[in-house]
Amino acid sequence: MTILLEEFLGEIEQMLKKDQLNEKKIFQLLKELDDPLLESEDLQKKFEAFLDYVRKIPNLPETRKRYRTEKSCEMIEKLRRWYLIESVNCASREKVDLSTDVQYAKGVGPGRKKKLKKLEIETLKDLLEFFPRDYEDRRKIIKLNELVPGEKVTTQGKLSSVEKKKFQNMNMIIAVLSDGLVHVLLKWFNQDYLQNQLKQLIGKEVFVTGTVKANPYTGQFEIHNAEVLPREKETIRKILPIYRLTSGLSQKQMRKIFEENIPTLCCSLDETLPERILKKRNLLDIKNAYYGMHFPKTFYHLEKSRERLAYEELFKLQLAFWKIRKEREKHGGIPKKIEGKLAEEFVKSLPFELTKAQKRAHEEIRKDMISEKPMNRLLQGDVGSGKTVVAQLAMLDNYEAGFQTAFMVPTSILAIQHYRRTVESFSKFDIHVSLLIGATSPSEKEKIKSGLKNGQIDIVIGTHALIQEDVRFKNLGLVIIDEQHRFGVKQREALMNKGKMVDTLVMSATPIPRSMALAFYGDLDVTIIDEMPPGRKEVQTMLLTMDRVHEVYDFVRQEVLKGGQAFIVYPLIEESDKLNAKSAVEMYKYLSEEVFPEFRVGLMHGKLSQEEKDKVMLEFAERRYDILVSTTVIEVGIDVPNANVMVIENPERFGLAQLHQLRGRVGRGGQEAYCFLVVGDVGKEAMERLRFFAMNTDGFKIAEYDLKTRGPGEFFGVRQHGLSGFKVANLYTDLKLLEWAREDVQEINVEEIELPEEIKLIEVG
Repeated sequence: MTILLEEFLGEIEQMLKKDQLNEKKIFQLLKELDDPLLESEDLQKKFEAFLDYVRKIPNLPETRKRYRTEKSCEMIEKLRRWYLIESVNCASREKVDLSTDVQYAKGVGPGRKKKLKKLEIETLKDLLEFFPRDYEDRRKIIKLNELVPGEKVTTQGKLSSVEKKKFQNMNMIIAVLSDGLVHVLLKWFNQDYLQNQLKQLIGKEVFVTGTVKANPYTGQFEIHNAEVLPREKETIRKILPIYRLTSGLSQKQMRKIFEENIPTLCCSLDETLPERILKKRNLLDIKNAYYGMHFPKTFYHLEKSRERLAYEELFKLQLAFWKIRKEREKHGGIPKKIEGKLAEEFVKSLPFELTKAQKRAHEEIRKDMISEKPMNRLLQGDVGSGKTVVAQLAMLDNYEAGFQTAFMVPTSILAIQHYRRTVESFSKFDIHVSLLIGATSPSEKEKIKSGLKNGQIDIVIGTHALIQEDVRFKNLGLVIIDEQHRFGVKQREALMNKGKMVDTLVMSATPIPRSMALAFYGDLDVTIIDEMPPGRKEVQTMLLTMDRVHEVYDFVRQEVLKGGQAFIVYPLIEESDKLNAKSAVEMYKYLSEEVFPEFRVGLMHGKLSQEEKDKVMLEFAERRYDILVSTTVIEVGIDVPNANVMVIENPERFGLAQLHQLRGRVGRGGQEAYCFLVVGDVGKEAMERLRFFAMNTDGFKIAEYDLKTRGPGEFFGVRQHGLSGFKVANLYTDLKLLEWAREDVQEINVEEIELPEEIKLIEVG
């Protein structure tokens, strides 16, 4: 089997690192090596010198072997940088303005401008950033006797005959490709114009590219609609970009547009990263990185191009976060005097012992609050890990230090839930707690605003109502924001700015992989509660097909008769012709009238007003409903201790993080709890995802898997500017680059880098 130079170097490098190099293996690899790059005399000389140096390693004493192995790996990297990357030639090219309308690009014009607009290409910059969706590697020449059916290959041989035949009302051109021993048929349908072109190549060596098929009757290998080029054509052995297309533009036409324009566009770019970072991280310069994304000389070139552009996206995102941090720190924080007596008394009164993770989290938060720098910390933990108790300890410390606390949550029902819990928990302390939500009466609102302004209210819990301009505090010292991903950075800042450099604690029950935490919350320090309280029962999760849904309904009936409550969740609010999924509204009617007429069934979905949602949820929590039919609006932190059954129909339409949040709504009262996933007609991949979910209850593992399979754009079910807009970076695979970027932003002058608008926005849209 043929291998290329980059593969050869990779194999040698692996053998060197594992101390498995020997002459026999090198000889075998050299026999398989076939790369057009080796036609360069300069490369041949350096390559032979490298081989001479490497071959002696196995026979050297240990100390010299280690030294030469290290040097050999350095030589491999040099060979890659010198010969596996093609530099774009900018010597004779004039710069162009990248904001220019794309119709002025070579080969475009007004007609093609309209077609390119469908692909969201309107300027030269858009053209430059319209990266290939895939690449076709034509560098390897597969011998005719090594062809495998189903594989797209480039092979070679002589054309020995060309003829035209009739086949089922079609004209078929048939040619024979041969290497002297093996014969392969080449076939084209209704392409008569090819006959004369192919006849001129009879008896000549040609390259043929296409997908190999085995004739179902004879078993003979065939290649249909192949691309045939003369052997002397030098350009055939290269990597070709494959672009997304639109009606009226073929792949050949798209490639021609890019070939004619990309070199000039690349040469019009100015470097955007400091030289010292390029050297430190061994990154490509911007011109060659963009060129390599479109026309990579090798896959090493493509990898280095992608690495550079992904790093830049992550770097600018981290830089935006770093600027936010520095701006806050500029003004300094308020070092608080905390004795810890109230927190100690509170912990003693709890009917359970704090986990080690909760204790550690509280220590980290208290350390921040005592510090001269303002706290900006993310408290992250799985459903039921005990974040609320840690937040309460922070509130007590803040109160003891003489400051007010503002606790903001995304919905009124959550605010009411937190308010009731906080009042009950702090009943033995002389702490004044108030609730401020949209539904608070005007007179009560004025009373609360007055109490916050004169310092009579110590803790206020509420929704967006807290960030209204006329809400002022006498001495705000701590801001807590629950379900952080539901708020944008600007909303968070608006609440923080109501005090003088307040301490901020944001909480999330959506377990986030480390890469996501660094990207979504790069301006925050991260504390993770990675331990569940002892004795908490796992929700039993079962995966069933839709033909067994009535068995699930029977189970729900039995649990409700025992005194439990159930959620039944659907992906849609109303019926859709386009989506093969059930809707909450139609199923509510069916379930309440046909399946559970003896029970009280409620309905909740996103089209209801916030007041209506809160009313339904409160009534369910107060057991006025036995079953709640809903869309995913119930996924956020709702606490209904009596609910012990969650049924999710068409779960394939949700992300695993969403499913985990939904599952976390049951079993909160300590009883046995169940989650049923009732799937429709789904593919293998979707079923694998759901099986993984059913077998795992660890939110962090589920989050990693969800990020890997669905990507960051779907992770939270929200779009975040600067994150969903990545053109190159991948938050799952580029964690190393993300950590580099986080380190590197601290070494530069922040004014050196201009941030793009989409990064400046970093907020949930």
